[in-house]
Amino acid sequence: MVNGVERQPERPWGPAEIREVLRARGLRYSRPRRVILGYLSEQDRHVSAETLYLALKQRGEDLSLSTVYLNLGVLADAGLVREFNGANGEALYDSNPSEHYHVICPETGEVRDVTPPMIDGQPLGSFLRSYVERQTGWQIDEPHVTLRGRAPRTRGEAESSD
Repeated sequence: MVNGVERQPERPWGPAEIREVLRARGLRYSRPRRVILGYLSEQDRHVSAETLYLALKQRGEDLSLSTVYLNLGVLADAGLVREFNGANGEALYDSNPSEHYHVICPETGEVRDVTPPMIDGQPLGSFLRSYVERQTGWQIDEPHVTLRGRAPRTRGEAESSD
């Protein structure tokens, strides 16, 4: 949620585009990848491999946990999902691969997406990449910005227990 407005996940790819992204990396649009992306595309989600595995198992999908891990890694490397660390350092996978940031509550594990602010007409990450590259001569792959803080309900509970 940004300024009281819930961010809608951006889903820039349909099946044809997904196939092309994978094909460019020498990969197939296999059934496990289709099932995983299908689940993730239903709504904006931040899930661990284990949570995803259990959700797919409840739906009757016959995928092993190792297949889920392997394919999430492939999809993240291809830029079709985003991988980031949750409150306890666990790998979480974001169904929204567009440029955005996460604010994470270390007490509850709640994760919220935050639209990047614009600086000189560029999203913060693009601005940082350009700035650091100009300053250092380094080639920056992708800046990762993660914010950690307390969810409003957590702060309220802590204040009332004082």
